Amino acid sequence: MSTHYETDLARVREVWSENAGTWGGRKLHWLEHPAVHNRINFKVSRVAGFDRFQFFFQRHLRGRMPVNRVLTLGCGNGEFERNLAKLNYVREHDALDVAEGAIEKARRAAREEGYSHIQYRVADLNQVDLPKDRYDVIFGISSVHHVAGLEHLFAQVYSSLKPGGYFFLDEYVGASQYQWPDQQLGHINRVLEMLPQRFKFSLSRPGETKPPVARPTVEEMNAVDPSEAVRSSEIGPLLERYFEQVEFRGYGGGLLHMLLEDIAGNFAEDDSEALCWLQRIFSIEDSLLEQGELEHDFAVLIGRKPTRYRVAMEYLRTTNVGVRTLYRKFTG
Repeated sequence: MSTHYETDLARVREVWSENAGTWGGRKLHWLEHPAVHNRINFKVSRVAGFDRFQFFFQRHLRGRMPVNRVLTLGCGNGEFERNLAKLNYVREHDALDVAEGAIEKARRAAREEGYSHIQYRVADLNQVDLPKDRYDVIFGISSVHHVAGLEHLFAQVYSSLKPGGYFFLDEYVGASQYQWPDQQLGHINRVLEMLPQRFKFSLSRPGETKPPVARPTVEEMNAVDPSEAVRSSEIGPLLERYFEQVEFRGYGGGLLHMLLEDIAGNFAEDDSEALCWLQRIFSIEDSLLEQGELEHDFAVLIGRKPTRYRVAMEYLRTTNVGVRTLYRKFTG
């Protein structure tokens, strides 16, 4: 293992041990705004008031809940697992994260809330070794875009899912290491310039105005967090190589993600003008997506591990083996 890898891993652990569970309050980020969450859920589920997880449960797991065992990749402070526990969705829930500090917070919160069926442990997703045929569902929620070793991880997930099991990703899939194209940055900054001044005040730097959005250098990205969006643009194509891709539900973000960074909280929910502007921004992003001027930078992607029957039929179709040989191969 290289010294460079160890250095990067130590930096990632430091960043996410410190930052686990720290969002909330000033609404610095687009995903902290309730109107943005409603928009995302509708784009994924296409039903008002129906979130993306309810969509998954109802569409793919109806009549099967609670499932026996699931896994979360990159659990952070464990909020996702504790929220699922309230739905009586799963009997046993394992969860992994590279940051020891985040795992400590998750374990403490689970104990305090009485969720003994959730087990947290520290693991590097780039090198993780998962048990075979163990899980009904494996979740990656805003974590897989931090993984450099995608091929290793996807192969492990494939092996660890039961036949017919699901890999549910809710991820940033835009430009790797935020190397956004000029056209995208142009759209973001034109809309930023349109906004009334009161919506452009920085929330993290009082008294300052949000500057135009610029593309960071790779060196700048690595200095802050070398794992951030390290191979994000490859997630979708690789998923298709390893799984039956059941769903791709893009929910935009190519405009909103960086446009609302550090100013999302200026669009107060009780301010009619602010909400009108927010809806106008939503419409602009939708129009740019429809015109092909922007791609979906964020998406829910759901892959399924083929059942043994489907694997066997595909093997039979592409080889000249007989039925008896096929039976021995797939029954051991």
